[in-house]
Amino acid sequence: MNLVALMQEPAVAKALAWVDAHQGQIVEEAIRICEIPAPTFDEGERAEYVRGRFEALGLEEVRIDEAGNVRGRRPGRGGGRNLAITAHLDTVFPKHADVKVRREGARLHAPGIGDNSVAIAALLAMVGALDAAGVRTEGDLYLASNTCEEGLGDLRGMKAFMADVKGKVAHAIAVEGMKCNRIVHVAVGSRRYRVAYTTKGGHSWGHFPGPSAIHILGRAIAEISRLEVPKEPKTTYNVGLIHGGTTVNTIAAEADMLVDMRSIDPGCLADLERRVLEIVGREAREGGGQVRLDLVGDRPAGSIPADHPLVRTCMAIHKVLGLQTFTEPGSTDHNAALAAGVPGVCLSITEGANEHRLDEYIETGPIPTGVKKILLAALALTRG
Repeated sequence: MNLVALMQEPAVAKALAWVDAHQGQIVEEAIRICEIPAPTFDEGERAEYVRGRFEALGLEEVRIDEAGNVRGRRPGRGGGRNLAITAHLDTVFPKHADVKVRREGARLHAPGIGDNSVAIAALLAMVGALDAAGVRTEGDLYLASNTCEEGLGDLRGMKAFMADVKGKVAHAIAVEGMKCNRIVHVAVGSRRYRVAYTTKGGHSWGHFPGPSAIHILGRAIAEISRLEVPKEPKTTYNVGLIHGGTTVNTIAAEADMLVDMRSIDPGCLADLERRVLEIVGREAREGGGQVRLDLVGDRPAGSIPADHPLVRTCMAIHKVLGLQTFTEPGSTDHNAALAAGVPGVCLSITEGANEHRLDEYIETGPIPTGVKKILLAALALTRG
């Protein structure tokens, strides 16, 4: 497709100009969204706000589904290919976190402003720009602001959304806030377990040397830490949280940990999982305890090639907008699209830093370019 010619079409040019003229409005929208707390599993208040915005924009079939996703459809002309575009609602911060946005020149500072408030604002702005210019895509746009992208949310919202639309859409785009030059077409898979050890416990003097759940846990962590994994394809593991015990003079009857395993290669991930679970089981047996395993996260690995038409189109859009493209693997909502058999990528809106930290910030200058990126992708990818 000739993207320069597309951008020069009068109605499309009008839509792109609308984005530039309404940069301040888009920024204000991002601020409003950010200041509505939305921790994973508790996104309801923000979802209600976004539903209201979907309705105000005139989207069809607007609803909050059983997974908590806000959904709507913007009908196309007919005859084109349908496209799913999503931006997740949730943040990693608790309900009580201070999410008040602070302006500092061209920067906005607040937890969650880049991940993922500005992406939701961009999704809304894209629809607003198309509406203002009277532009209809060829195919339908299936839009969602979905739940549970972060942490133990395990892509629950996106998995539910893709299960419903996978037979209706040709491609999927997950929109994130930061790394505007990035295109993600390789999905980092992960398997996450809660590992819980139990023993009889007892008094640290009177029942010594009875088995301790904490001692078993510690030996398992030490063994896991000595595992060697491939550098290519990149494969990683981490024990991120541990709990256990009651008092200093009590042999621990319970202890648990959360284990995260990742790889861009499904085979390497499966091999790592096998080795970790062998250690977990062996230490329980040798330590005189019991173990319970709960799978709390399953993000499938997957990819589409760099020369896939979806990736090539996104790269061409980057080029025509003056962006310097780089690609890297990532774990985002596009994992769920790929797992559903739908070619998917992740695109981002602006630049920033410190995501998942209280000192997170974004730059407002690149935001119009980011909005134009998903607008052009919507137009180009829905044409038959």
